[in-house]
Order: sequence, then C-alpha cells, then structure tokens
Amino acid sequence: REIFAQQPNRLFVRILVMTEEHVRVIQFDRGGALYSPLIPYHDEPDTLMRLIIGLSSVDEAELGLDTTIQWGAYHNGTGRKTPGTISVFNKMSNQWSSYRMRGVDPLFQRNEIIGRTMRMWHVVDSGGQVLVVKDAWIEKKREAEHYYLLKARGVMGVQQLVDYEDRTGLRHGELKFLRPACEDGVGRPFENKVFQRIVTPCYGEALETSTHEHKIFAALHDAIAAHERLLDRGILHCDVSLGNVLFGVPGAPDGLRGILIDLDLAVRVQFHQKPIDPLTSGTLCTQSQFLLRGYSLRFRPAHDYLDDLESFFWTFVHLIYDEVDHEQGWAQGFIDAFDSSKGESGQAKRAFLERRIRISDIPKCWGEECGHVLIAFQQVMRKVVREKEAIVKSMDREWDPAQMRNLHANKRKHYQDVLDIFEMVLY
Repeated sequence: REIFAQQPNRLFVRILVMTEEHVRVIQFDRGGALYSPLIPYHDEPDTLMRLIIGLSSVDEAELGLDTTIQWGAYHNGTGRKTPGTISVFNKMSNQWSSYRMRGVDPLFQRNEIIGRTMRMWHVVDSGGQVLVVKDAWIEKKREAEHYYLLKARGVMGVQQLVDYEDRTGLRHGELKFLRPACEDGVGRPFENKVFQRIVTPCYGEALETSTHEHKIFAALHDAIAAHERLLDRGILHCDVSLGNVLFGVPGAPDGLRGILIDLDLAVRVQFHQKPIDPLTSGTLCTQSQFLLRGYSLRFRPAHDYLDDLESFFWTFVHLIYDEVDHEQGWAQGFIDAFDSSKGESGQAKRAFLERRIRISDIPKCWGEECGHVLIAFQQVMRKVVREKEAIVKSMDREWDPAQMRNLHANKRKHYQDVLDIFEMVLY
C-alpha cells in the first residue's frame, strides 16, 4: 500500500518472500493480493533464478510502472525527482498527447489497493491551459466515464472532456491480463477492471472552501440546472455530493458558476424501463433516503432524478451544518447518522425531512437568506418524498409503475421548484 502511495505511477507490485526452504511470489494489484504456491527452491533452483531475473528486469512496464508517466530530471544535490509529463494515447485519433505536470505529487489520490484507486494530477497542455488528468481502475461491467463525458459534450455546467485513454484489451490495461484465471472451485473470483484516463478542464474550488452565501447559491443553482440538462441527454449522474460540485472559474457567467463533475458512477436513464432496480451508487452521506432505506428490499424503486435532487439537498445541509463551527448541537446527531450505516443514514434523513426547521435553527455564521433557502428546499423535497412514498409504500410488495411514470411526468416542475428557491435570493 505504501509503495502505491509513494509511487503514483505504479500499476502493480510483485515481490519475493523467502524462508530457509521456500520462496513465494506475491502480486498486489487493483484486484487485491495474489500469491504463488510455496516453491522449494533447493529442489528447484532454476525456478528461483528465473524469478529473480524476472523481478530484476530493466523494463519499467514489466516491473509494474506506468511508462506514460515520466518524471523530469532529478534535482542536483537532493536526488529528488522533478515534475515531468503524462502522455495520453487516444485510440480514436491514433495520436499521443503530452501534458506537463505542475507538481510531482498528485493533487488527489486514494491509497486503498482495491477500488477505483483514483489519482488526479494538475497538468498544462502545449498552449498553457491548466487541465486535470484523472486515472482510475473501473469495473469492466460499467460504462467508462469518458463514454458519458463524450455524450455530455456541450452541456452547460457539466464537466467537459478534453482527452481520454482507454486501455481495454491492453496487456497492462486490464486486471485479467495481469493474473491467471481462477480454477473452478479454487480461490475467490476477482472483478476485472480496466485502467482509464481522462483529461478535463480545471475548474474552481470545492463548495466547502467558501462561506460566501450568494456564491454557494449560484453554484448550486447552476449545478442543478446542469443536472437537468444532463438528464435530457439521457444520463443520470447518480453521485451528487460535496466533492462533485465545484465553483466555476472566477468571473464565470450564469450557467457556469457551478460545475457538476465526476460521471464515473453515471448511468443511462432507464428508470422508466426498469422501475425496480437494486443498483445503488453514490456517496453515503448525500445519498437519498429512499435508496438507503430500500437497500436490499425487493421492490425498491430504481435510482431516478428525484434521488439526485434529494442528494443536492443533503449536499446543502452538509454545507450548513458540517463544514463550519456552530452552536446548533441538535444537528450533529443527524450529521453523524448520515455517514453511518445505510439503514441508520436513511432513517435519519427521513426524520430530518419531517423535522420543522426554523430560522433560529440555522447557525449564526449563515445569514437569514440561507435559512429561508434551506427551509424552502426541505419543504420541496419533503413533498416529493411523500408523493413517492404513496406509490411504493414500504417497498416490500409490488407497486404500480404507471403511478411512478405519472410522477416523473412532472420532471420540469420538480427542477423548477428547486431552482426557484435559489433564484428567489439570487435575482
């Protein structure tokens, strides 16, 4: 794990473990750990030599390093590496593009071995534009993020795609090519993943970096409007959260004051065709209470745009109560519960929607306008949730999909009801 953290260009790690009698090869990759049988190297010295020679290769790719990430010249005197370049090969254009790193370390990285293991880098293109490179290992069964970003090209307020690389089918691009298949009945099957790289513009800071109310209102307004435009393109975001809504660049015009990013969990809009679907995606603390309370229930409604609108509400709630110091002790219990187990989070969110919030319940560091926005947003979401509950009841028995389609027929009104809340204080 520390090797992956300290060597962000590392795709996999192979090591030898030796005892007095045996040797074993262990491989760590984005599917976890894989190890060979114990090999009696006194009886098989040739095998030991082949293992040592193999792990002593001068071929960086064979050692598990991503050769498209190259460091600059080592700093004289310290021996430390300096920022280099990240190259991207686009299969569609059959061309390489090179981007210069702005720093040696990623601007963000997940250090777990198993998972999406996302890494992001600040880079500059040949024209001097600051961009972001994002690397991730994505489950093969999911559509790649670049697929949705290509469909979202030109959608105002949604992250745009500059370049991408898809390593499907390449030797070091899929887990299945890095490890042998499991024998029938032996071992645990692994989830095949593919290395994907995207390049996008660099937008503004995260929402929690500011307490300027109108700036936050504008960002949320434009991100919600962008979410509807994305839906009209046939894409449901499915992971609305604090980390996935950014401020626009300084001086951004209306429509670009908030940017909806990260489409790696997005899905095609199909909640009409599959009204009941167990798929659950998103960030726990901002997931809708329906998805959480209905987790593992047979007749839970499919993730829809109303769930994402509710996620915008929980994002706003976290900004108000979890990103600042305040005197509202009652709120901390809710905030803690929102990020606990799925069941507890769902129940706490449902209770919060029914709680009567007053202006006096808003932290004093926020203005009265902020309180009015929160109260109005809560009322809109409470009404929608009650309407949805009237259709699906307790989600433990069949319900009429036609009634859900009738509710979804009010999509434009649902979005406008929320947008009106922010427009009331912005204009």
